Amino acid sequence: MESWYLVVCKPRQEERAQVNLKNQGIASFFPKLTTEKLVKGRRTVKQSALFPGYVFVCLEAENGNFFAVKNTRGVSGFVTYGAAYQRVPVELINQLKAERSHSHESQVPKNGDLVSVNNESFKNIDAIYKEPDGDMRSILFINLLNKQIEISVSNQAISKI
Repeated sequence: MESWYLVVCKPRQEERAQVNLKNQGIASFFPKLTTEKLVKGRRTVKQSALFPGYVFVCLEAENGNFFAVKNTRGVSGFVTYGAAYQRVPVELINQLKAERSHSHESQVPKNGDLVSVNNESFKNIDAIYKEPDGDMRSILFINLLNKQIEISVSNQAISKI
């Protein structure tokens, strides 16, 4: 019967370990999280490891090739408790695989989000985000004299509340 095990990888070599495991015909899973951030005023989408430094591998419990996994480039070894390798429940792997496509953490405001404006013209003014205005700016609504006014502000001057 096949079981999933948790493998520790060498620093920042999770993808290398997964490729080398695949080349050996060993099933592996390396969950990633897609994040969207504002970097220097520009929107960037980046994929990062959900569990940095770890990869899941699927092996036969009795006849699995544990030696080959331990000696794979990018792999440090198995997570163990005493002499036993740490098994991961299949339900957890299935849940991670199912949610993998839905995981999207965004730090960029969306239409209707409350943001704080902090630039030379406005200090700590709350505004409502409307839409992007090119790569480096955004259009916001601010309340000025009981009237909503539309302004365009640099992305570096806004922060999501």
